[in-house]
Amino acid sequence: MSNIAAPHTNPSLADINIGEKVMLRKNKMDRKLEKKLLALGFSKLIPLHVTQKRKGGLVVSIGNARIALNEALAQQVMIQAL
Repeated sequence: MSNIAAPHTNPSLADINIGEKVMLRKNKMDRKLEKKLLALGFSKLIPLHVTQKRKGGLVVSIGNARIALNEALAQQVMIQAL
């Protein structure tokens, strides 16, 4: 069985496993959230992966930067697998 999500589901950053590389999903997020993520250092062109996961949130690695997100924000970030 495949690990790929069904086409009708929208996987979020909170759903991926540690080390799995993904990209931000274009046009699937609220514009305000998208601006916030860009201000934090996220990019639609650079792959990212989760380096740590804890009960309250996770740490994402984007290039050489690491960004901590709480679980509520991570659930709003729509991603696509590479």
